[in-house]
Amino acid sequence: MMLEAIFLKDIGQFSAYVREWAEQRGIEVVSYEFKPNDDQDPEGFLLINENQDIRKDIGEIYAHYSHKHIPTQKIDINGTLQVAINSFRMWAEKNKVKRALVLGDDDLVNNENLDRFFLSLK
Repeated sequence: MMLEAIFLKDIGQFSAYVREWAEQRGIEVVSYEFKPNDDQDPEGFLLINENQDIRKDIGEIYAHYSHKHIPTQKIDINGTLQVAINSFRMWAEKNKVKRALVLGDDDLVNNENLDRFFLSLK
């Protein structure tokens, strides 16, 4: 896996899911709380969504990082799986992202495509 660390919120089903996945692969998990002027910024921001449906609070965080020119990537897990995986890998490699903030709605854990996406990342 190209990521060395994943920034996650401390609460929520989505964060718990990604935390477990990361820990099984030896990826460092960093607790994250959004503070617009904080220096704990990750090197990139991966937004996982379902059918381009993005909660307002997550969209605001996405806009903040995009505005700061921190590499951002959106993955729709209901899209073509191989395209999503290739897109993520190219984004991470091109932008040299090793420490990424990963956010998504808690409802995503009920979507079997989330498992497919994360299990396909090696």
